[in-house]
Amino acid sequence: MGSTVHGGKLVAKALKAEGVQYLFTLNGGHIAPIFDGCIDEGIKLLDVRHEQSAVHMADGWARATGRPGVCALTAGPGVTDGITGIANAYHSASPLIILGGAHPLNKHQMGPLQEMDHVSMVRPIVKWIGTCYDTQRIPEYISIAFRHATTGRPGPVYLELPEDILGKKVDDALAPLATQYRTAARPHGDPAMVRQAVELLMAAERPVVIAGSGVWWSGAGKELQQLIEAAELPLALTEMGRGAVPEDHPLCFGPNRVGVRQADVILVMATRLNYQLGYGRPPMFPENVKVIQVDIEPSEIGRNRPVEVGIVGDAKAILGQMNDEIRRRQLTPKHTGWVEECQAYIQKRRQDMEADATSDQTPIHPLRLCTEINNFLPPKATMVADGGEISIWGALAKKMKLPGRWMDNGPFGALGPGFGFTLAAKLARPDEPALLLSGDGTFGLNGMEVDTAVRHNIPFVVVVGNDGGWGMSRHGHWMDYGRERGEQLAVRLGVRPYHKMVEGLGGYGELVERPEDIRPALERAFASGRPACVNVAMDQEAMPGGRQRRRQHPGPA
Repeated sequence: MGSTVHGGKLVAKALKAEGVQYLFTLNGGHIAPIFDGCIDEGIKLLDVRHEQSAVHMADGWARATGRPGVCALTAGPGVTDGITGIANAYHSASPLIILGGAHPLNKHQMGPLQEMDHVSMVRPIVKWIGTCYDTQRIPEYISIAFRHATTGRPGPVYLELPEDILGKKVDDALAPLATQYRTAARPHGDPAMVRQAVELLMAAERPVVIAGSGVWWSGAGKELQQLIEAAELPLALTEMGRGAVPEDHPLCFGPNRVGVRQADVILVMATRLNYQLGYGRPPMFPENVKVIQVDIEPSEIGRNRPVEVGIVGDAKAILGQMNDEIRRRQLTPKHTGWVEECQAYIQKRRQDMEADATSDQTPIHPLRLCTEINNFLPPKATMVADGGEISIWGALAKKMKLPGRWMDNGPFGALGPGFGFTLAAKLARPDEPALLLSGDGTFGLNGMEVDTAVRHNIPFVVVVGNDGGWGMSRHGHWMDYGRERGEQLAVRLGVRPYHKMVEGLGGYGELVERPEDIRPALERAFASGRPACVNVAMDQEAMPGGRQRRRQHPGPA
């Protein structure tokens, strides 16, 4: 016989066995037994001011470490508050474990506090969902959740734990921890298709690679760099793929889709053909371009357009196969002058932006702000971009040299994850700087998480690009309805002293109105050793090229 423990202690033991260090949460009676168990197991409770941020922090932990983040949401409004964070993680394929509290089973349909059907509501936005009805099976259900979150294409999973199941006491000898329940095997691609893909790339006159988050999740940066060097392939990176190859590499053009519109062969590596890539169709993709698509999810192959070669499997494994094929057959690329053409294009584009990047105008041009940030941050720093147009400016200016250091809103386009992402990244890498670049509208969604940072002593810097409104919507409305009428369509916020709010919560803050003051302000903010806000008065007229007219982050085209 073992010792008698309640279900919350079984949850904590299972999480500890998975190496979980933090549980991101907000207090709630339905999940209190989990908190009690975490104290015994040494898992730190990181409590936030809104459940949405608890999910965003779990997501940010996953993005920073490559390992699942874990959050716990109390029943009813706790779960509903977390919905946006869950949906954002689902669309970004981030591995999360969401533990949801629920009313006691023995009061089902009697009208207990916060009774609702969470499962039906959450089901469309998770990879797997389950409810544990037996306290002794809690460790087993935790193992099932981790297996689904981390194998194949990663994603968020939801495990519901009713209040009486968590509170019930059982003999822990009857609830053993699961062991050896996940494989580290990587699914390789069909050798014949790998061979065909390599032959297409090596014979192409204008080949391009677009690689995305799957490269980060599989740890395939080294193999990706080997491929582009062996085949002399211009490379564009999306989302968490940024930094997989250093963006100062002569073949890597970061988020810029250089050469895509002129390409004759495009390798789409571990990223989806969604709106961010024009669905793989004209005008972004040429009409007759040949597409090679690699994805761990079979249903993504050929989505939105036909493909010449579709390979299902793990990015690291397949890139290794492609490199082996090139070496074994001693293949050399056939194109000449293509790389130089792409390099000349990006050089011209950077020259065209130089005036804005160095502008001394006031209010400050957003590209000058973002250029100053890029020049200030060391390569190991994490930069999170949260907003509409400010995220586009940030992506254009920031050159990533290491993986896992760039985070943005992602394909779902939810505003507000930035605070959670940044705090989690700082927890994951406490010795490295973390900076959040936020729009002023976006700041208002989860700005109270500054208090979370103060309470838990998590120093970071938020730079607010303050143009007094919802910039992306404002500019779209100006073009669609005229400036005078467009300004009346719920886009005005006013220039607010967000730095004062951060000061009031115990952090450091200052207002910047001149471009020459940006860098000194950043230096003081980081030197403060506290959560800090640099509130920058920014030009509301500037619009990035290729801007979308929705509350989303499309990335530069």
